[in-house]
Amino acid sequence: MTIRSLLLVSATMLLMAGANVYAQQRVAVLPFRNMDRDIQYNAWSVQLADSVYKALRQHENFGKDFILIEPDSIEMSIAALNLDPTNPQYESDMWKAVRTLGATKAVQGNFQLRGDRVLINCYVYDMSSMLPDATNQAKDLYKSTTTFLETVRPIVKRIVAGLK
Repeated sequence: MTIRSLLLVSATMLLMAGANVYAQQRVAVLPFRNMDRDIQYNAWSVQLADSVYKALRQHENFGKDFILIEPDSIEMSIAALNLDPTNPQYESDMWKAVRTLGATKAVQGNFQLRGDRVLINCYVYDMSSMLPDATNQAKDLYKSTTTFLETVRPIVKRIVAGLK
């Protein structure tokens, strides 16, 4: 093989690798919203988000169709904008923070207690339109207050197609 053909092959491989990275969605997994507003359940917001993040990192499409923005980067971006979770404008300001990280998709859900059970919903948002994906969402998942993290596997199964 000549040097010229080696250079051509190398350049082609670099272009293909660059195109593959460009085709990947950059996904931010955000804390789930506590719809009850009872602060004793606020820890669940981060627990659910961290569990979904970890499950997505283990999914076979991770690194192919999508990459995940590290939770620390999201926290730093929110902190850099000096956002206060108790401020009513926090939700819209949080989206600004996520956009600064170059996210193309965001995963966010919510939960609400219904008696002794927890209702959990999760959505994939397109960051350009700020609208949820109508088909790839996990809605109306019910678990007890002790088994609510068992919803993570069905959530990932239902939303992963929306991350392509």
